[in-house]
Amino acid sequence: MPKRRDVAAATWTAWVAAVSLLAAGCLEQPAGDSAPPYAGPTAGPADRPATGTAKKDADGVQRITVTVDDRQRFFPSHIRARPGPLVITVRNTGGTPHTLTLQGRGERAGSGMDNLNGGRSDSIRLNFTRTGRYPFRCAYHAGAGMAGEILLR
Repeated sequence: MPKRRDVAAATWTAWVAAVSLLAAGCLEQPAGDSAPPYAGPTAGPADRPATGTAKKDADGVQRITVTVDDRQRFFPSHIRARPGPLVITVRNTGGTPHTLTLQGRGERAGSGMDNLNGGRSDSIRLNFTRTGRYPFRCAYHAGAGMAGEILLR
């Protein structure tokens, strides 16, 4: 007959294994989604991120649209622009909320967009005075790799 301590240890081990499997499943793509991840409008090979270039309008403001969805990625994830005003429109085509927050200590760090719910769009206007690299991320999904970069040249 098993000892009470052995039964408790086996129960604990089974519980930890079940919770670990459930947690790992939360990080995977939804079941039945066999389509490859969307690679963005100007994606290169699989080892390179999708890159988009902000276009300057007649008013002198650069604009780009970034799409987010339930795959926890920005499309494009790398934005090329020039110093000056930049408007980023974020379209959430999924159901999961996201943010877009500039990181680091550089110019405009902490700027961004809070909690964009699924099916919604919003825009942020930034004004950069220097060239450089400005990383951004989703505060909710950075651990899953939802990050990108603005490259000002």
